[in-house]
Amino acid sequence: MSSTREFSQKDLESHNTRVDLWIAVHGKVYDVTKYIQDHPGGQDLLIDVGGTDATAAFEDVGHSEDASEILEQYLIGTLKDHQEVVRSKAVRVIQQSAPLPAKKKSSTLANIAIITSIGGFASLLFLSKGHINLPDKFVQLPKAWLKDLPQIRLPRGGFSNGFISATALCASIGGIIGVQLSKALHIEAGFEKYPPHVKSHKVPKPNPNLARGFLDPKEYKSLPLIKKDQLSPNVYRFIFQLPKTTDVIGIPIGQHVAIKSTIDGAVVSRSYTPTSNNTDLGRLELVIKCYPDGILTGQYLAKLEVGDKVLFRGPKGAMKYHSGLCKQIGMIAGGTGITPMYQLIRAICEDEKDLTQVSLIYANRSEEDILLRKELEFFARNYPRNFRIWYMLDKPPQKWAYGKGFVTPDVMAAKLPKPSTDTKIMLCGPPGMVNASKKALVNMEFQAPGNVSKMTDQIFCF
Repeated sequence: MSSTREFSQKDLESHNTRVDLWIAVHGKVYDVTKYIQDHPGGQDLLIDVGGTDATAAFEDVGHSEDASEILEQYLIGTLKDHQEVVRSKAVRVIQQSAPLPAKKKSSTLANIAIITSIGGFASLLFLSKGHINLPDKFVQLPKAWLKDLPQIRLPRGGFSNGFISATALCASIGGIIGVQLSKALHIEAGFEKYPPHVKSHKVPKPNPNLARGFLDPKEYKSLPLIKKDQLSPNVYRFIFQLPKTTDVIGIPIGQHVAIKSTIDGAVVSRSYTPTSNNTDLGRLELVIKCYPDGILTGQYLAKLEVGDKVLFRGPKGAMKYHSGLCKQIGMIAGGTGITPMYQLIRAICEDEKDLTQVSLIYANRSEEDILLRKELEFFARNYPRNFRIWYMLDKPPQKWAYGKGFVTPDVMAAKLPKPSTDTKIMLCGPPGMVNASKKALVNMEFQAPGNVSKMTDQIFCF
């Protein structure tokens, strides 16, 4: 079909089945029927928005730039009478504090009078050189002064005049001392009047996992493959070399990278979560299951040889883990769905200040299919307060110490944390397992997630 063809809303709504699936994004119509199998979020996620305008879900997914490239392959036309909805920006109200009223100075006339009296008395005591009997005079003076106040006269005689002169001199000196004391002792109110003081504290070390690195979220960059190990049937560990031995990939914990290649004349892009992080200098590691019939994995990644260069872009994704996100995390992973979980587990265990408790249920077909087992059990053994693991196998060996069969609600109730505001559940694996787990968790009173995962979800699906 021509990409210039126009479709009505009714046309769009009529294509909403697994075998005939259309979506609209930003006024463009796409036939994504052939993409259902390859969608990293699972088939049901696409089917849920089939036959509708999926723009909001598309924008909220967190890696829409990757999806844009993929969608271009399936463009069939435009949506008639489409009007782009511009989301209003949140308005932040800033409350202006009322100016603090000017505070009166504490040095009032009364204070000066009191201090002057003290100063005068101190001066008199000093000038008398100790000849005054202080206790007797101090006790008797107020009564005599109150009694004789209306009949005060200026007495005659050298002694009286000398005494009055001395008193006046003492009062003057005392007044000067009082004023100086008033200035010295006066402190205006308010914390801003105190001298600045900085609390001594240790400078926190920057989190290496938040550092920007070699990769760019918009521009693809090539990296050479330096090592390729087969971990299990169709599962490989790829190690790519960064330009410098001190370079970091620059991927926050929980996010992923996009890989792009041209296969049979078509541009193909897929997203994968690295098992390495910014503490692994000079390299990027990925664990990927290469399906024989997979367009990118089977026809491209499985055939890579050491020295081949691969195009990468990132970071991408809605998850950006940080210490303190929650107190407890329950994880259910299946197969290669362990890779984003491993990234979080490693970051939590290696951060001595992160007290988050992680409980992982890891499901596989057989014991040989368990990926990163050595690494996972290292963390479980050395960080028992942070991490514990429970394996589930379809075909367990004899004397198997863990679970058998499907991840049932009973298994979840026994191995995962209980619902609370400080608990999150994370899911990654085959769509069937993820969907069954979501339903069971909702029945256990966890909050149901939306079609597109967000950081605020109690149940987060990678």
